[in-house]
Amino acid sequence: MSGEEGHTVGIDLGTTYSCVAVWQHDRVEIIVNDQGNRTTPSHVAFTDTETLIGDAAFNQVIRNPENSIFAVVRFAVYEGESTTTLNNYYLGDFRLKDIPPAPRGVPKFNICFEIDANGILNVSAEDMLTGQKKGITLSSNDTICEGIEKVML
Repeated sequence: MSGEEGHTVGIDLGTTYSCVAVWQHDRVEIIVNDQGNRTTPSHVAFTDTETLIGDAAFNQVIRNPENSIFAVVRFAVYEGESTTTLNNYYLGDFRLKDIPPAPRGVPKFNICFEIDANGILNVSAEDMLTGQKKGITLSSNDTICEGIEKVML
């Protein structure tokens, strides 16, 4: 991009933290937030007088949990052997809402895959911090060797 006018901006809107970067001076530079941090919690909160985002929303979540919005984690279920989801068959998804952040490297979810004697697949995820659990049940059609006939949430 050297010699070109303007900048390229990249935004990573993560479920727990978000980050903004710009390409300038022939390299990527992370933009710090108003607290001086390179990442910002993906939180929004509402009070009687204002809307809070990022660190401000994160810091008040204990005092104001009913008016705080934070991570929604989507679990997508695919059938296939490819390492990329594009080459696999999408079966369904489910979401866990209001998941508080955990330190990096700390396991957050217990994922369970169970197939019963009738070939029905149950996939569930449990947030290890809050105990919130949700899942999806997928059943196959006996006349079709591969694929999913019905998705039940």
